[in-house]
Amino acid sequence: MDAYNAIKSIYRSYVLAQPHIAPGLLDIYKRHPGYCRQLLQELGLSLSQPPSVLIAGSKGKGSTSAIIASIMQAAGYKTGLFTGPHLVDFCERVRINWQKIPEREFVRLTEKIMVLVKKIQASMPPDHYLGPVGTVLAVALLWFRQEHTDFHVLECGRGALADDVNVIANRWSVLTPIMFEHQDQLGPTLLDIAANKMAVVKSGQEVCVSYRQQPEIASLLRSLCRAVEVPLKLGGEDFSVAVTAAGLGGSSFEYQSRQRKSQFHIPLAGSFQAYNAGVAIALAEEVLPGIGDEILQAGLDTARWPGRCQLVAGSPPILLDGAINAESAAYLRELVTREHKPLYFILGVPADKDWQGVIDTLAPEGEAVWLTRASNNNLVFPAAEEALATAEKYNANIRATEDVGEALAEALAAADSEGAVVVAGTMSLLRDAKIYIQSQLGRDCDE
Repeated sequence: MDAYNAIKSIYRSYVLAQPHIAPGLLDIYKRHPGYCRQLLQELGLSLSQPPSVLIAGSKGKGSTSAIIASIMQAAGYKTGLFTGPHLVDFCERVRINWQKIPEREFVRLTEKIMVLVKKIQASMPPDHYLGPVGTVLAVALLWFRQEHTDFHVLECGRGALADDVNVIANRWSVLTPIMFEHQDQLGPTLLDIAANKMAVVKSGQEVCVSYRQQPEIASLLRSLCRAVEVPLKLGGEDFSVAVTAAGLGGSSFEYQSRQRKSQFHIPLAGSFQAYNAGVAIALAEEVLPGIGDEILQAGLDTARWPGRCQLVAGSPPILLDGAINAESAAYLRELVTREHKPLYFILGVPADKDWQGVIDTLAPEGEAVWLTRASNNNLVFPAAEEALATAEKYNANIRATEDVGEALAEALAAADSEGAVVVAGTMSLLRDAKIYIQSQLGRDCDE
């Protein structure tokens, strides 16, 4: 088995079930994390050891997970990190102290569990499946056990209530901002979505740390934490973050809680990363009471999260960001317009995301805009004519192209040494861009 066939086998259960699943079902009716629990238990994997934190939310889960892992590593803990989706290489989803699982180990461990996966699959109704995320989680936990990790940081997918990752008996939970997303899978209202995400909060936990939330979500979270007797540490009330400087080189911020009032710097671009760092610090204060500012800053210094406001050094500079809705695009606009450089945008957002919102927000700021799409055949993008008609309302210099490499070549030539190129859209688009940047430009896109 090679890596391609290992990945294919991971998705086999899902692919077999797809023709039998009734359309329009919410996740709670079509996803069955009990099968993941069964797989982990039959592999002899503990659901509670080493201690773990689960991260859920709508925005910033991945970077918050990465920052938490960096802080724990700086504190001397061998830290397993599980995230998704990947940007370029599937193995990016599974890391120890930021080193991704070697491909040969990924293939070997996938082969090891496939006998059990097939056995579990054979006992299921035809419309049930063992989720791909749960299968990859099993691979991750096997590798973590093999390498004797001390602490795990595990990112949930779009929800938590029906998410395979949430079978883990996590000691801590973290909630990033919750907003409208995946309504067809999680439910039509904001509180439906929030209830799905909040399932990471379970009785017996030491604490739930949450980013500042909208009032109705904060109220629901307080009620849940009281009901299951889990202490809540809420941004804006129990800790605060005030950004003092922000730019492409990162953000400086003041963090204040009952434990400290300190200044920190996070090298990830985008002022919102300061708030993600604040959440990570708030958790670290609970996991490691007495942790010092120097260790916290050392963790922040080594934090990275490719593809999310990621600056690729060189002339002209290139910024990669996974903005797929108007709100994310507004964060990106705030960042890139501070530099006062001519901006050349390459945008590629699938049709089932807020592509109009991204265009509306970013197109007016560009000297020129290229509308393109990812090579991922599983994604559907808006028709070029429709996207052009939308973008031309805001910018007269618009071009549509099927190939992100062609768009990058043209944008880089137009930007020359005075401007900056911004690539924004789905992660598959950023993957294509990174491959082009590394192979054709010879620039390092740190993973």
